[in-house]
Amino acid sequence: MKHGDSLILKELNNHYRPTVLALAAMVLLFAFSGYPSYGAAGESDAGTRVITTPSTTSEVSVVFGKDIIQQLYTSCGLTIRYLDAPAARAVMMAEKSQSDGELARIPMAVKENAPLIPLNTPIEEARLVPLFLDSKSAKAHSDLTDKRIGFLNGYRMIAAVLPEDATQVATSDTFQLVSLLKRKRIDVALTLEWDALAAKHHNPDMVIGNPLLESPIYHWVHESRENDIPCLSETLNDMKADGEIQRIIREGIESSSPK
Repeated sequence: MKHGDSLILKELNNHYRPTVLALAAMVLLFAFSGYPSYGAAGESDAGTRVITTPSTTSEVSVVFGKDIIQQLYTSCGLTIRYLDAPAARAVMMAEKSQSDGELARIPMAVKENAPLIPLNTPIEEARLVPLFLDSKSAKAHSDLTDKRIGFLNGYRMIAAVLPEDATQVATSDTFQLVSLLKRKRIDVALTLEWDALAAKHHNPDMVIGNPLLESPIYHWVHESRENDIPCLSETLNDMKADGEIQRIIREGIESSSPK
Protein backbone atom coordinates (compact mmCIF):
# COMPACT_ATOMS: atom_id res chain seq x y z
CA MET A 1 0.00 0.00 0.00
CA LYS A 2 1.33 3.41 -0.89
CA HIS A 3 2.09 5.95 1.77
CA GLY A 4 -0.54 8.31 0.36
CA ASP A 5 -3.20 5.61 0.50
CA SER A 6 -2.42 4.83 4.14
CA LEU A 7 -2.75 8.50 5.02
CA ILE A 8 -6.16 8.61 3.30
CA LEU A 9 -7.34 5.52 5.22
CA LYS A 10 -6.08 6.99 8.48
CA GLU A 11 -7.95 10.19 7.70
CA LEU A 12 -11.15 8.24 6.98
CA ASN A 13 -10.81 6.24 10.23
CA ASN A 14 -10.38 9.41 12.25
CA HIS A 15 -13.37 10.97 10.50
CA TYR A 16 -15.82 8.08 10.93
CA ARG A 17 -14.73 6.76 14.37
CA PRO A 18 -16.89 9.24 16.37
CA THR A 19 -19.87 8.33 14.18
CA VAL A 20 -19.34 4.61 14.74
CA LEU A 21 -18.98 5.11 18.49
CA ALA A 22 -22.14 7.19 18.58
CA LEU A 23 -24.08 4.53 16.68
CA ALA A 24 -22.78 1.85 19.04
CA ALA A 25 -23.91 3.90 22.04
CA MET A 26 -27.38 4.30 20.52
CA VAL A 27 -27.66 0.56 19.93
CA LEU A 28 -26.76 -0.14 23.57
CA LEU A 29 -29.23 2.49 24.74
CA PHE A 30 -32.12 0.96 22.80
CA ALA A 31 -31.11 -2.54 23.81
CA PHE A 32 -31.39 -1.76 27.50
CA SER A 33 -34.20 0.83 27.39
CA GLY A 34 -36.81 -1.87 28.05
CA TYR A 35 -35.40 -2.61 31.51
CA PRO A 36 -36.89 -0.67 34.46
CA SER A 37 -34.46 1.81 35.92
CA TYR A 38 -35.00 0.53 39.46
CA GLY A 39 -34.42 -3.15 38.75
CA ALA A 40 -37.16 -5.67 38.05
CA ALA A 41 -38.51 -8.26 40.44
CA GLY A 42 -36.26 -11.29 40.62
CA GLU A 43 -33.16 -9.30 39.63
CA SER A 44 -32.19 -8.23 43.15
CA ASP A 45 -29.69 -10.20 45.26
CA ALA A 46 -30.79 -13.64 46.44
CA GLY A 47 -31.30 -12.47 50.01
CA THR A 48 -32.49 -8.91 49.28
CA ARG A 49 -36.01 -7.77 48.51
CA VAL A 50 -36.93 -4.36 47.03
CA ILE A 51 -40.33 -3.21 48.29
CA THR A 52 -42.15 -0.18 46.90
CA THR A 53 -43.72 2.12 49.44
CA PRO A 54 -45.49 5.50 49.38
CA SER A 55 -42.94 8.28 49.78
CA THR A 56 -45.19 10.14 52.26
CA THR A 57 -42.86 9.09 55.06
CA SER A 58 -44.53 11.47 57.53
CA GLU A 59 -47.70 9.34 57.42
CA VAL A 60 -47.92 7.42 60.67
CA SER A 61 -49.43 4.40 58.91
CA VAL A 62 -46.53 4.27 56.43
CA VAL A 63 -43.91 4.63 59.16
CA PHE A 64 -45.20 1.79 61.34
CA GLY A 65 -46.06 -0.22 58.23
CA LYS A 66 -42.40 -0.14 57.26
CA ASP A 67 -41.43 -1.29 60.77
CA ILE A 68 -43.82 -4.26 60.60
CA ILE A 69 -42.71 -5.42 57.14
CA GLN A 70 -39.05 -4.93 58.08
CA GLN A 71 -39.50 -7.29 61.01
CA LEU A 72 -41.25 -9.88 58.84
CA TYR A 73 -38.41 -10.08 56.34
CA THR A 74 -35.68 -9.94 58.97
CA SER A 75 -37.28 -12.86 60.83
CA CYS A 76 -37.23 -14.82 57.56
CA GLY A 77 -33.52 -14.14 57.03
CA LEU A 78 -34.06 -11.62 54.24
CA THR A 79 -32.77 -8.09 53.78
CA ILE A 80 -35.25 -5.45 52.70
CA ARG A 81 -34.70 -2.25 50.75
CA TYR A 82 -37.53 0.25 50.43
CA LEU A 83 -38.11 2.05 47.16
CA ASP A 84 -40.02 5.24 47.93
CA ALA A 85 -42.35 6.65 45.28
CA PRO A 86 -45.57 8.72 45.24
CA ALA A 87 -48.47 6.55 46.45
CA ALA A 88 -50.07 5.91 43.04
CA ARG A 89 -46.74 5.28 41.35
CA ALA A 90 -45.53 2.91 44.08
CA VAL A 91 -48.28 0.36 43.50
CA MET A 92 -48.03 0.81 39.72
CA MET A 93 -44.32 -0.02 39.85
CA ALA A 94 -45.06 -3.20 41.82
CA GLU A 95 -47.80 -4.11 39.35
CA LYS A 96 -45.30 -3.69 36.50
CA SER A 97 -42.78 -6.04 38.16
CA GLN A 98 -40.36 -3.25 39.05
CA SER A 99 -40.06 -4.42 42.65
CA ASP A 100 -40.31 -7.57 44.75
CA GLY A 101 -43.51 -6.40 46.44
CA GLU A 102 -45.64 -3.54 47.75
CA LEU A 103 -45.71 -2.38 51.37
CA ALA A 104 -49.46 -2.62 52.06
CA ARG A 105 -52.68 -2.19 50.10
CA ILE A 106 -56.30 -3.23 50.34
CA PRO A 107 -57.38 -5.67 47.58
CA MET A 108 -59.47 -3.11 45.67
CA ALA A 109 -56.36 -0.93 45.28
CA VAL A 110 -54.42 -3.62 43.37
CA LYS A 111 -55.26 -4.50 39.76
CA GLU A 112 -56.86 -7.92 39.44
CA ASN A 113 -54.36 -9.20 36.85
CA ALA A 114 -51.28 -7.80 38.60
CA PRO A 115 -48.42 -10.25 39.29
CA LEU A 116 -48.80 -9.63 43.02
CA ILE A 117 -49.86 -12.12 45.70
CA PRO A 118 -51.06 -11.12 49.19
CA LEU A 119 -49.79 -12.87 52.29
CA ASN A 120 -52.11 -15.54 53.69
CA THR A 121 -53.30 -13.23 56.44
CA PRO A 122 -53.92 -9.45 56.46
CA ILE A 123 -51.75 -7.10 58.49
CA GLU A 124 -54.82 -5.44 59.99
CA GLU A 125 -58.23 -4.02 59.12
CA ALA A 126 -57.91 -0.66 57.35
CA ARG A 127 -60.62 1.95 57.81
CA LEU A 128 -61.04 5.15 55.82
CA VAL A 129 -62.60 7.75 58.12
CA PRO A 130 -63.68 11.40 58.04
CA LEU A 131 -61.77 13.71 60.37
CA PHE A 132 -63.38 16.94 61.61
CA LEU A 133 -61.93 19.98 63.37
CA ASP A 134 -64.29 19.69 66.35
CA SER A 135 -67.74 18.40 67.40
CA LYS A 136 -69.50 21.48 65.98
CA SER A 137 -67.86 20.93 62.62
CA ALA A 138 -68.66 17.21 62.73
CA LYS A 139 -72.39 17.95 63.15
CA ALA A 140 -72.42 20.58 60.44
CA HIS A 141 -70.55 18.49 57.87
CA SER A 142 -71.55 14.91 58.67
CA ASP A 143 -73.13 14.70 55.20
CA LEU A 144 -70.22 14.93 52.76
CA THR A 145 -72.40 16.17 49.92
CA ASP A 146 -71.28 19.52 48.50
CA LYS A 147 -68.43 19.82 51.03
CA ARG A 148 -64.77 20.79 50.72
CA ILE A 149 -63.04 17.47 51.24
CA GLY A 150 -59.32 17.04 51.79
CA PHE A 151 -57.71 13.67 51.12
CA LEU A 152 -54.38 11.98 50.44
CA ASN A 153 -53.40 12.06 46.79
CA GLY A 154 -52.68 8.76 45.03
CA TYR A 155 -54.81 6.36 47.11
CA ARG A 156 -57.23 4.50 44.86
CA MET A 157 -59.74 3.81 47.65
CA ILE A 158 -60.59 7.52 47.93
CA ALA A 159 -62.40 7.60 44.60
CA ALA A 160 -64.92 5.04 45.89
CA VAL A 161 -66.30 7.38 48.57
CA LEU A 162 -65.92 10.92 47.18
CA PRO A 163 -69.25 12.55 46.30
CA GLU A 164 -69.34 13.89 42.74
CA ASP A 165 -70.29 17.39 43.87
CA ALA A 166 -67.53 17.65 46.48
CA THR A 167 -64.77 20.22 46.21
CA GLN A 168 -61.70 18.00 46.17
CA VAL A 169 -58.45 19.11 47.84
CA ALA A 170 -55.60 16.63 47.40
CA THR A 171 -52.63 16.71 49.80
CA SER A 172 -49.53 14.62 50.40
CA ASP A 173 -50.04 13.74 54.07
CA THR A 174 -52.25 14.07 57.15
CA PHE A 175 -50.08 16.92 58.50
CA GLN A 176 -51.39 19.06 55.64
CA LEU A 177 -54.95 17.88 56.20
CA VAL A 178 -54.77 18.94 59.85
CA SER A 179 -53.38 22.33 58.83
CA LEU A 180 -56.17 22.83 56.28
CA LEU A 181 -58.82 21.93 58.88
CA LYS A 182 -57.36 24.40 61.40
CA ARG A 183 -57.28 27.17 58.78
CA LYS A 184 -60.84 26.27 57.72
CA ARG A 185 -59.76 25.67 54.14
CA ILE A 186 -61.60 22.31 54.12
CA ASP A 187 -64.70 21.05 55.92
CA VAL A 188 -63.58 17.46 56.40
CA ALA A 189 -60.48 15.35 55.87
CA LEU A 190 -60.47 11.74 54.70
CA THR A 191 -57.64 9.59 55.97
CA LEU A 192 -56.85 6.19 57.40
CA GLU A 193 -58.08 5.69 60.94
CA TRP A 194 -54.53 5.19 62.26
CA ASP A 195 -53.46 8.58 60.88
CA ALA A 196 -56.66 10.18 62.17
CA LEU A 197 -55.93 8.78 65.65
CA ALA A 198 -52.43 10.21 65.45
CA ALA A 199 -53.87 13.63 64.56
CA LYS A 200 -56.37 13.43 67.42
CA HIS A 201 -53.60 12.39 69.83
CA HIS A 202 -52.19 15.94 69.60
CA ASN A 203 -55.52 17.64 68.81
CA PRO A 204 -58.01 16.19 71.34
CA ASP A 205 -60.91 18.35 70.09
CA MET A 206 -60.84 16.74 66.67
CA VAL A 207 -63.62 14.24 65.92
CA ILE A 208 -63.27 11.01 63.98
CA GLY A 209 -66.44 9.97 62.16
CA ASN A 210 -67.73 6.51 61.32
CA PRO A 211 -65.72 4.56 58.72
CA LEU A 212 -66.65 5.20 55.09
CA LEU A 213 -64.78 2.13 53.89
CA GLU A 214 -63.39 -0.93 55.68
CA SER A 215 -61.15 -3.60 54.23
CA PRO A 216 -58.35 -5.95 55.26
CA ILE A 217 -54.95 -4.58 54.27
CA TYR A 218 -52.26 -6.96 53.03
CA HIS A 219 -48.57 -7.00 52.26
CA TRP A 220 -48.14 -7.98 48.60
CA VAL A 221 -45.35 -10.14 47.18
CA HIS A 222 -44.37 -10.38 43.51
CA GLU A 223 -45.19 -13.78 42.04
CA SER A 224 -41.49 -14.43 41.38
CA ARG A 225 -41.02 -14.38 45.19
CA GLU A 226 -43.95 -16.65 45.98
CA ASN A 227 -41.66 -18.95 48.00
CA ASP A 228 -41.27 -16.14 50.56
CA ILE A 229 -44.97 -16.18 51.41
CA PRO A 230 -45.13 -19.17 53.85
CA CYS A 231 -42.44 -17.77 56.15
CA LEU A 232 -43.69 -14.18 55.94
CA SER A 233 -47.29 -15.26 56.64
CA GLU A 234 -46.31 -17.49 59.57
CA THR A 235 -44.20 -14.70 61.07
CA LEU A 236 -47.06 -12.22 60.68
CA ASN A 237 -49.46 -14.62 62.42
CA ASP A 238 -47.01 -14.98 65.31
CA MET A 239 -46.60 -11.21 65.61
CA LYS A 240 -50.37 -10.75 65.67
CA ALA A 241 -50.86 -13.51 68.22
CA ASP A 242 -48.36 -12.09 70.72
CA GLY A 243 -49.62 -8.50 70.34
CA GLU A 244 -46.50 -7.25 68.55
CA ILE A 245 -48.46 -5.73 65.65
CA GLN A 246 -50.74 -3.78 67.98
CA ARG A 247 -47.74 -2.60 70.03
CA ILE A 248 -45.98 -1.25 66.93
CA ILE A 249 -49.17 0.50 65.78
CA ARG A 250 -49.88 1.98 69.21
CA GLU A 251 -46.34 3.29 69.63
CA GLY A 252 -46.40 4.69 66.09
CA ILE A 253 -49.61 6.60 66.73
CA GLU A 254 -48.34 8.03 70.02
CA SER A 255 -44.85 8.98 68.87
CA SER A 256 -45.26 10.17 65.27
CA SER A 257 -48.40 12.24 65.45
CA PRO A 258 -49.36 15.13 63.15
CA LYS A 259 -49.63 18.32 65.21
